[in-house]
Amino acid sequence: MNKLRIIGGVWRRLQLPVAPVEGLRPTPDRVRETVFNWLGQDCTGMDVLDLYAGTGALGFEAASRGAGRVVMVEQNRKVVAQLQENRAYLLSKWTETTVPKPALVVDSGDVLASLKRFAMAGAGFDLVALDPPFRSELMLLTLPLLKPVLKPGGLVYAEWHENLFSDEAALCKVLNVREIEVLRHLKAGQVHAHLFALPAL
Repeated sequence: MNKLRIIGGVWRRLQLPVAPVEGLRPTPDRVRETVFNWLGQDCTGMDVLDLYAGTGALGFEAASRGAGRVVMVEQNRKVVAQLQENRAYLLSKWTETTVPKPALVVDSGDVLASLKRFAMAGAGFDLVALDPPFRSELMLLTLPLLKPVLKPGGLVYAEWHENLFSDEAALCKVLNVREIEVLRHLKAGQVHAHLFALPAL
């Protein structure tokens, strides 16, 4: 069985089982380390939304580094069951006495429906992370729904295959915005990882 290793924060070095689902693998350590370097290592108090959570690598890592609330959305039942088990295990291992345990929520359901529900409820997040199944069309369906759930100044972290967007203008068109602020970009094999901000509403 594959394992997920937390690489920083309160749960550093703890290993978690990954549900035995074909194609399900954690975001590589090197990529996660880079992403959290981009974010400044410390996620204290942040509200984080992890879409297509899969192994929970990004959501659990953010919680380990001090995020106040992490919502992980996943549809696959086997994956959800494993996320729930890993959530309970990690919370039992919270050793930080000066910072309260994070509100760590596993939301079982369709990502697109969940985003619409969050928007209607006025839920806001400082960081939205999304890594849908590789080479699927879900990225194109999800990106237009992000803006209503981002707090002012909120960030988006997304991974997609290299041929999905020809340039920044194509990405803006899908997001239905005139421009974005690309803060960081990493290419690892065929995967492009981006951290960007949307213009204020």
